[in-house]
Amino acid sequence: MGYLIPEKAKWQIPAYAQNMLWVRGDESAAQATGPRGAFALDDAGGEIALAWGTADGPVLARWPAGDVLGWAGSVGIGGFVERLHVFETRGLEVLVAEIEGDVLPAGYRRVPTLADMRAGNFQRDGEADIGATRAFTYTMLALAVSVYAEYLHHAMVSELAVNCFATLGPQEGRWYEIMGLPLLVDALSLLAPG
Repeated sequence: MGYLIPEKAKWQIPAYAQNMLWVRGDESAAQATGPRGAFALDDAGGEIALAWGTADGPVLARWPAGDVLGWAGSVGIGGFVERLHVFETRGLEVLVAEIEGDVLPAGYRRVPTLADMRAGNFQRDGEADIGATRAFTYTMLALAVSVYAEYLHHAMVSELAVNCFATLGPQEGRWYEIMGLPLLVDALSLLAPG
């Protein structure tokens, strides 16, 4: 038996999401259950993926087999903004961006750390293909008057790839009543054309 969330973690999977998470290895998949995401996987294979909705649904995170999972609801997606929806709900003007892409690699950093800079000339190796895969559609929510909404619009119009960082919406916000995968934007990076 494994868990998505470590025992002493403060964050727990919201109730609406507890029957939506699947853990899959190379050969098998299992639904994660409960506030910590308990699962039993027959084989780990080379990689463990956390998927939304079904075992073949959009991947929210990936780990090498054998790693402690330790998910806390954070998601990093690389891809392209294919559609924007703007509407008012609950007294808020919101923007929902549909991003076609895939989850960013485990350990991907938005900006270089002090340790990266101490190690020498910082370069992002192998990023040419990040965002190039359009494997899944992810829905990202931002306030319509936010800088995130402005940059998501710019990315779509200019056909720029984005790295979008978000958190699974909390139970209290009831965003799951509005969109099937409620990811609330925390940060955004625009990538220069290839």
